[in-house]
Parts: sequence; C-alpha cells; structure tokens
Amino acid sequence: MKILSLASMLSIQSPNLSDKFKDDDILVISPLKDTLLNAEFIKCEIGSVSYALALICQNLLNDEFFDELDVGYLSGESNIGEEELPDICEFIKDTKFCIVSDEIFAKNPSQIKEMLNLLSTKFGFGLLNLNGEKIALSGKLYELDELDSFDGAVVFTHSKSDEFRGGKFFAMASKLRDGSEVILTTKQKEIKTKFNLDKSMQGTIAMLGSSGLEYGFETISYTNLKKI
Repeated sequence: MKILSLASMLSIQSPNLSDKFKDDDILVISPLKDTLLNAEFIKCEIGSVSYALALICQNLLNDEFFDELDVGYLSGESNIGEEELPDICEFIKDTKFCIVSDEIFAKNPSQIKEMLNLLSTKFGFGLLNLNGEKIALSGKLYELDELDSFDGAVVFTHSKSDEFRGGKFFAMASKLRDGSEVILTTKQKEIKTKFNLDKSMQGTIAMLGSSGLEYGFETISYTNLKKI
C-alpha cells in the first residue's frame, strides 16, 4: 500500500500512524527528514507544500489554472526539482491515503485544500488527519502567495516532549553551543531551556518541544542566561 505523508515529522506528530504504516510504501514531502520513519523523502522548503502540490497538479490535472503557472519559479522556491516530479506523480496515481497535518495550511490554505480535493477525487485516495480519521477538504484556486522567509535560528515546534535539540548546522546558524542555557522567544511563548547538540541531525532546523506549543516552524530569538 502506498502512503503519501505531508506531515512535517510524522513519527513525533502521530506515532500511531507511523506504526500502522511501517510496512507500507511511504513517500514524505517535508522540510524535515524523519529518521524514525522508513520512507522515501522529498525535501521541500518550509511552508512550500502549496507550491509542491501545484507542481504535482500541473503534471496530473488538466486545468487552466495550473497550465498558467510558472513551473520553474515554483520548483526553485519549493526546492523540488522538475526531475523529481515524474516519480512523485507516478506514486500519487497509486496512493491509498494522504496524511495531512495542520501546519501545512499555514500558507495558501484554501489552495492547498482544493488541490488535495482535486487530486484525491481524481485518483481515489483518502485524506487522513493525524488521528487517522478520514477527512474531506475543499477550497478555492487563486494566485498563490509568495512564501515567507525563514532565516537564522529556525525550529519545528511541538508539544509531545520537552526538548531543544539541533544539529551542527543549526548550532552554527544560531551560534549556540551544546548545553547552552537560554530563554527562547517564540510567537507562542517564552521558554527556558537548554540546547542539546545532536550530531545525527541534518539540516538547519532544530526541534523545540514544550507543553502548549502547536505544530509549526518559527524563527526564534534567545537570551543566553550565562551572559545575563
């Protein structure tokens, strides 16, 4: 069975679904590589799911809206190469379920919902939320907004555990050292925590877990407690 996951970090967001589909053929489109998930990963830029879906729809659907899109621009901004699209599209043709999570709707939500509606209708796959429940989505197609810029210290926020963990590239971007005690300022709340360097993590995005945090990506600022 083929499963398409648009969730940013499925093993954290829905361990039940990760376990349920562990023996299936999973394709993930996300800015993060989920090392606990046995899957093929297509890396995209933060907030670019709408661009990725537009590229897919342009290849698979006969619609004037998609025919008029600038494929080169969408590919460049989403970081999904045009050479990757044929394999993605072939996978979607046989997909059984597509998993979605709330954070993918942070940018161009109505267009994302309608593109998923069109694709699921044409190819007969079900849409699942993180609880594994079947959902129906619908929206409207109109011009896609430009993507937000994420520079500096970027984190993926969640509430599944208390953690502030990143790889060496995040440490370089944020100028943090392993064990640094900081007060982080996010859009959701301030958090007193300690940075843990995880050399197994790739990329420049860190994991930030704390109670009450919603799933999403943020650029954070911090105060180093040792310098106060």
